[in-house]
Amino acid sequence: MQAARDMLKSSSPIELTAIAVARGAGSAPPSFYVYFTDTRDLLLALAQEAAEELAALARHFADPWPPADPRIWANRFVDDFVATWAAHNEVLAIRNLEADRGDIAFDESRVNASLAVLTALTDRMVESHPTDMRRVDLFAEAVIYYATLERIATIIGHTPAHRLQPHHYKAAMARMITQAVTRRADTPARP
Repeated sequence: MQAARDMLKSSSPIELTAIAVARGAGSAPPSFYVYFTDTRDLLLALAQEAAEELAALARHFADPWPPADPRIWANRFVDDFVATWAAHNEVLAIRNLEADRGDIAFDESRVNASLAVLTALTDRMVESHPTDMRRVDLFAEAVIYYATLERIATIIGHTPAHRLQPHHYKAAMARMITQAVTRRADTPARP
C-alpha cells in the first residue's frame, strides 16, 4: 500500500495500475492480486486507513473544553484534522470524487470517516444551544462545518502565496467551531 501512496503523491491516479504498484513495491505484478482484486479495491483500502484516522479525531470532543479559552481546543482539532487530511490528501481526493460520482463503497467510506466527528461535534453543540434547536438541525450544521473543514484542508496545500495563508483559514475554522460549541451568554442551558 505504501507504493500506491507514493505513486499518488507524484503521479495521476490514472497511472495507478496493478503492475505499477507491484513494481513500486519491488514485487512481481501477480503478487498484487494476492492482496487486492483491482486498483479500486486498493484505493478503498487506502481510504479506509484515512477514515480510521479521521474518525479518531472525535477524541477532541470527548471531554469538555475549558471555558477560559475554548479556541485553544478548537485550534488543536483543526490542526490535527488538517494534518490528517494532508497525510491522505491524494486518496481522499479520489474517494470524494468517486463518492460524488455515485460509487456506494466510496460514499460509505466518506460517511464512515466523518460520522464519529459529526456525532461528537453535534453532542457538544446540543450541550451549548437553546432548547428550541433540534438535534437534527445541529447535526446538519455539524455536517456543514465538516464539509467546510474538508475543503479548507484540501486547499491549504495548494494555496498560492498571494492569497490567504493556511493559518488564516485554520484560525477562521477554529473560531467557527468555538462559536458552535460554546454557549452564548443569552442562551439558556438545555434541561
